[in-house]
Amino acid sequence: MRRLTLTIASILLLVVAATAGFHAYVPRLERQMTFHPGKYDPKAPWQLPAATADVYFQTSDGVRLHGWLLTGASPKTGLTVLLLHGNAGTLQGFSADALVFQKRGFDVFLVDYRGYGRSEGESLDESTLNLDGAAAMRYLTAERGLDPRSIALFGYSLGSTVASDLAVSQPCRAVALVAPLASARRQAESMFPRMPGLFFSTMTNRFDTVGKIGGVRCPVIVVHGDKDELISVEQGRAVYEAAPQPKRLVIVPGGGHWLPGSTGRGYLDDLVSFFIAPR
Repeated sequence: MRRLTLTIASILLLVVAATAGFHAYVPRLERQMTFHPGKYDPKAPWQLPAATADVYFQTSDGVRLHGWLLTGASPKTGLTVLLLHGNAGTLQGFSADALVFQKRGFDVFLVDYRGYGRSEGESLDESTLNLDGAAAMRYLTAERGLDPRSIALFGYSLGSTVASDLAVSQPCRAVALVAPLASARRQAESMFPRMPGLFFSTMTNRFDTVGKIGGVRCPVIVVHGDKDELISVEQGRAVYEAAPQPKRLVIVPGGGHWLPGSTGRGYLDDLVSFFIAPR
């Protein structure tokens, strides 16, 4: 009996240790899968686009972030696009999109999250990502004095989760969610269909766009490629269905996850017209 008790106790200890190790491992795996920051190389300095200024601003927890502020060409729309890029690279990789808006008369604020490009710190989870988005919005409204209703949010891929969080927390002109996640769990389940349920239940990030988009405080446009190989078009449709009116859905035929690479930038025309007249 004593030997049986010791065996059971040993098994229980192994189970507890394995569970604790699993809970510690999942957040690290999430972080490695979620964030792929590109770094600024001072040996290959970036060339600022025309009519563009380097901007540094602070998050509420004291992290110094970097962005580019592009001044719109004449005739100006009087609107500003806050462009929130995806989970990889830096703001430089999204400058072509920013230039499209700039040429159409929009000011554009293109920012890097903490740990990306020339921004300090390290992106850890959903909360740090949202702090960075809030800091960018605060720079535009508090420091530059812009009316939030003159700011259009453009979130691509992971950036769509930041844009939706901002659109729920405060007014804005409109919000564009390009190749959006429905939620972190739904994305993880699509990537790892054979993973045990315990993995998904211990995830720390929710990125629950479907769950929060009903509280959005501005018109919504969702853009998704029907051949998206990373985030399924069904997730984009789910986000659209959960959003309130006014809203618009644009499905790009043949569009992959990196829409500019697969289809050109024609979908930006839809965003320009929606930002000017959200309906």
